[in-house]
Amino acid sequence: MLTRFRIFYFLLIYFGLRIFSFYFQPTTPLNHSPHPLNTVLAIAIVATTAYLLCRKNILGWYIVAAELILGGSGLFLQAFGITIRSLLLITGLVIYFWQTRTEILKPDKTKLIIIELLAITALGVARGIFFGNAGAQVISDAIPYLFLLYYFPLRGLIKDEAWKKWCFMALLATVLGQAIFILLTYMGFTGGLFHLQDTFYHWYRDIDAGKITLVSYNFYRLVLNEQLLLIPALLLFIYRAIAGKISAKGGSASGWKKPEYFILGLLFVLSLNLTRIYIVALFAGMLALFSRRNWKRWLAVSLGSSFTFLIIFSLLFLVSSGGKSFGLEVFGLRLQSIVTPNLEESSFSRILLLPKIFDQILEHPFLGSGLGSTVTVFSPTLKTDIGTTNYDWGYLEILAELGVIGRSVWLLFIYYAAAGQKNRPRWQIASLISLLIINLTSPAVFHVFGITFLAFLLALSSSASAEQSVAPIHNP
Repeated sequence: MLTRFRIFYFLLIYFGLRIFSFYFQPTTPLNHSPHPLNTVLAIAIVATTAYLLCRKNILGWYIVAAELILGGSGLFLQAFGITIRSLLLITGLVIYFWQTRTEILKPDKTKLIIIELLAITALGVARGIFFGNAGAQVISDAIPYLFLLYYFPLRGLIKDEAWKKWCFMALLATVLGQAIFILLTYMGFTGGLFHLQDTFYHWYRDIDAGKITLVSYNFYRLVLNEQLLLIPALLLFIYRAIAGKISAKGGSASGWKKPEYFILGLLFVLSLNLTRIYIVALFAGMLALFSRRNWKRWLAVSLGSSFTFLIIFSLLFLVSSGGKSFGLEVFGLRLQSIVTPNLEESSFSRILLLPKIFDQILEHPFLGSGLGSTVTVFSPTLKTDIGTTNYDWGYLEILAELGVIGRSVWLLFIYYAAAGQKNRPRWQIASLISLLIINLTSPAVFHVFGITFLAFLLALSSSASAEQSVAPIHNP
């Protein structure tokens, strides 16, 4: 009963943030004057967090975790043009490093690789400024790298079982909340309550950092920024369903009793997301979960998840099309466009970017063109050349901005994150593989969520290492 109430409260926060930001909006491209209440609430949350952290009260880290897990894009609340996510990052890390300044100076391999990555990032900022890249874009590209510093407090936090269970319950609520939110949004557009370019559409795009596209037959594709970790999270629940047992460690046991419910919710979200690379990453991640010991259950869960995904997608398409189509031709076209990109407009546009990106890489091969770089390409939709910061090729974007040296540091960092712990749980390996595959066509590993996930894996490795002796963060 307590678990249900806790999920209910998390759901209230999840939807409360979104409803509040809709009526009391922060700064957006269409709204240059944020609502005062939005600013006041952001300042109040940051001030409360700072007070708790200064008193070494772990409740401050509960707030930080709640914003990351439940806060979606992180744009719902802002103060003075800065998102609450960035404000909590700066506040939390400054206080943490001041309080642990003697311990933090002790050298180890993980700190060294983090320093190397942050150093190459700083060089990327300097080169971006030197080459005249837009200052706002340089800062926007650099900020996600700072989330890597969450590795340091995470080493102590993951030793606190109550904090881990609390975060797990927040994750469960986020899965349920997003499924409900996506369902309501889909019903709103297919039912004619919402329309492209209306007020809700602009809130969804500018504040919730989403994308809404009319595909065909009144079927809408709904994408959110926070769905970047959709596949890693889905693989976690699939792993638990394959394991078929309840663990007393690493989360609330009640949350593992029915992982199928959360798999269903995430598959529903994926059926309306329809990002091709996500589907490829899910397939690869499920292969990584294969075990000869549980191969029958792996096969049952894998096939069951695949068929469930197709059934959900087909039913949604059938309803939106008024019974005219199951949408299999649309789904088949999206999969076919992976190997034949000119069949689909967005895939073709991504291919058109490649020659321009390679030209940019060859221009500055060793250190790159700096963060905030743009690439100009002909748009088949607008019939004109456009400049964009969205390279749509994750590893090539790293190479273009940070050069061969920067990408080498990145590859070393990823290798260390993967191999830093012996006998790493299979779901972690599968989730990391899926993230690396998503990074082929998306800025996954250097996105806020991607870097935070990598910092989490590093912290788990640190916790599992006998060489580390980081004390848990607790109340004074």
